[in-house]
Amino acid sequence: MRYRQVHLDFHTSERIPGIGSRFDVKEFAKTFADAHVDSVTVFAKCHHGWSYHPTKVGKVHPHLDFDLVRAQIDALHGVGINAPIYISAGWDELTARENPGWRVVSPEGVLVSQKSGPMEAGWAFIDFGSPYLDYLCGQVEEVMESFPDGDGVFIDICAAMVSCSAWAQTRMEAQGLDWTNPDDRITYTEQVQIEFFDRISGAVHKHDPSRPLFWNFGHIRRGRRDILKYFTHLEIESLPTAFWGYEHFPVSARYVEPLGIPYLGMTGKFHHLWGEMGGYKKPEALIYECGAMLAQGARCSIGDHLHPTGAIDHSSYKAIGAAYAHVAEREPWAVGSRNVAEIGLISVEAASRPRLAGTATKAVEGDEGAVRLLLESKFTFDLLDLESNLESYRLIILPDVIDVSPELKARIDAYVAGGGRVLLTGKSGIDPEQGFLFDVGAEWRGPPAFSEGDFLLPRADLRASFVDNPLFMYAVSERIKAEPGASLGDVYDPYFDRLPRHFSGHRNTPNQPEPNGFDAGSEKGGFIYLAHPLFTAYKQAGLVALLEIGERVIRHALGRPSVIETSLPRAGRATLRRQPAERRYVFHLLYATPALRGDIMGDQVQPIQDLVTLRDVSASVAIDGTATAVRLVPSGEAIEFWQDGDRVLFTVPEVTGHQIVEIAA
Repeated sequence: MRYRQVHLDFHTSERIPGIGSRFDVKEFAKTFADAHVDSVTVFAKCHHGWSYHPTKVGKVHPHLDFDLVRAQIDALHGVGINAPIYISAGWDELTARENPGWRVVSPEGVLVSQKSGPMEAGWAFIDFGSPYLDYLCGQVEEVMESFPDGDGVFIDICAAMVSCSAWAQTRMEAQGLDWTNPDDRITYTEQVQIEFFDRISGAVHKHDPSRPLFWNFGHIRRGRRDILKYFTHLEIESLPTAFWGYEHFPVSARYVEPLGIPYLGMTGKFHHLWGEMGGYKKPEALIYECGAMLAQGARCSIGDHLHPTGAIDHSSYKAIGAAYAHVAEREPWAVGSRNVAEIGLISVEAASRPRLAGTATKAVEGDEGAVRLLLESKFTFDLLDLESNLESYRLIILPDVIDVSPELKARIDAYVAGGGRVLLTGKSGIDPEQGFLFDVGAEWRGPPAFSEGDFLLPRADLRASFVDNPLFMYAVSERIKAEPGASLGDVYDPYFDRLPRHFSGHRNTPNQPEPNGFDAGSEKGGFIYLAHPLFTAYKQAGLVALLEIGERVIRHALGRPSVIETSLPRAGRATLRRQPAERRYVFHLLYATPALRGDIMGDQVQPIQDLVTLRDVSASVAIDGTATAVRLVPSGEAIEFWQDGDRVLFTVPEVTGHQIVEIAA
């Protein structure tokens, strides 16, 4: 799978004339080649339902008079660029108009669309349990027959939506399912999702069993390894200036890489969201975003939208070209690299085993808060599901709300018996009937007594550097007594919850002057437990003091210095990767400061405008073996270093957006 890809959308209304009228084969090919692009996903069928090639199954866009798909593939192949083919599945406006009975119908009897109301502009969802699936399979087969030289298939909008259409009701009744029962509707929808995978996979692979195939949900569901057999690779759609934000991609990437499946990150050239014609990111933003993909082990993809005339937007490719020149120079240090991780973080989403029915939730607060805290503290980690191997990690974290099954308990107990260490927070590892499931050295005395938040005063070595008083947590703690374990600090109650009948002050009720008698956490053996939902609280409130507390607790739980120690600021990111074949470590440093500049469609738009140069960034990195050289990438300039035990110490002269350091060892 190639490293410098463009995902080229073309969702074009039938009311727009002159489709492809300014498409120039030579200019098209040269633009991508000059921008260092090595793969372009081209469109066979768009969300409007129109095809862009001759078809006997669907309908060609009414204002297109040539085979635009063939013209793009031939142009790209002529300059050595791959051309996977895109097909829209779940959104098809043409089908919605011509076959309204194939649309998804909500349990309330509403035709489901991307937007909430029938008078709003938004895509209609099509029911995969209707005859539409036969129609879609026919379109896929036709694409495979017409373009046997295509380099892959990208199926978009793949989520089976819960539907109470006539088709759904009939099929459910035939299976003995009750379509008035919400649980039965979920069961049926998951069946439809698997049928969709099976049918479309068959349509692709009967013509070419080796053709790469990806299904886009807009978010990769953590904890659903059972569906990964349908994917040849993964593409993490994550446009940071839209509703995904800059923290969605690293959360997904740290889960995907340990799965061992090739994957890429996907951002967009747009200021905000897909299809924003005339919207542009600065080259600096794309350089940073692509650098972040390489730092997380991903190939790169940048989304664009071709103008209806087929004319290339050269402003976009100046920015894309700058980013991909950066990637091309550094690609040799990415191929075959693997993340170095000392911490295994159990994913909240994965532990809940998310449903396949409906669109996926992109933000899971426990996961996002934990990943943010770990990144800002420069820890090395992987995000795990319940099938992941635990033994290679120094520390396992169960954040906030992990229900521990007997199987997971047995695995954790064996891991600790083998010398591993475990950090649990909030409700993780607590059974409402049994209390603590692990020997954390404490007794669970019950759930929180307040709702708006209580106050934490950790013991002295775990406190934030600038707070020695009880910290309002914006969250409430479990009631525990650390006996016989070591206490991690005190909890202070508010005088009362802030309620209509009694409140005090502008925000929250002050703390009572004395601790409530319960402990903030407990430590015994290989277990450390914190009574607050630390990571969810950090995601929700962004407490700077809580970040420091969390970092100190994790360092204490590790029981040794972390793999990476650096003077890179909090907003910076640092990862360490290893290329065994080249006998080197690859150290990535990233720094940028997205700034809130707008609020569009409910999304807080935070563009990157400048890449500020940091100078003389110190680093201490733990490695296996003896370092023989430390060099800047890609220049090859050697920098001074010394080694103390397993740690290599050096100073990086400059970091502008993204800097790689090679440690030969």
